[in-house]
Amino acid sequence: ISLQLTPTQHAMAEEHYLAVSKWLGRDESPLAKFRPNIFPQGSLRIQTTVRPWFREEFDLDLVLWLALGAADPVAVLNLVEAELRANGIYRPMVERMNRCIRLNFASQFHMDILPARPDVPLGGDFLLVPDRNLHDWKETNPKGYAAWFETRSFLRAVMEKAATVEPLP
Repeated sequence: ISLQLTPTQHAMAEEHYLAVSKWLGRDESPLAKFRPNIFPQGSLRIQTTVRPWFREEFDLDLVLWLALGAADPVAVLNLVEAELRANGIYRPMVERMNRCIRLNFASQFHMDILPARPDVPLGGDFLLVPDRNLHDWKETNPKGYAAWFETRSFLRAVMEKAATVEPLP
């Protein structure tokens, strides 16, 4: 069992990411009127995707940004789930989670699709995501977190430090 995605698995994940994005963003989709914007988040975004402890599949997360105002969070989850189930390929893979819709790709990885809408009062990259159990929206900022992580990552610090090392005489 490998800890990180192999190049083949990464290519497959990217292929599925693009296919799911295309399906959800197509003109005929009921989501199209909300101008969907799909982007990676979490470990996929910050390039730290590793196999979870005691699990066989990788967890790949993406945000489905929708230009929504105040909307019922459970209705938004229902809409995204229905759109994924409308696709014959995705229908048997769909699993409803608390804050996202999961697609299970044959024990290699699963893709969590997190609907989100702008958090207008906070602005910028702040988003609101549905919480089915609470029947409410929760604040998040995946792009902000990724930017914060990049500025503090160990690898970045090592590279910056290595750049200041003088060569041996």
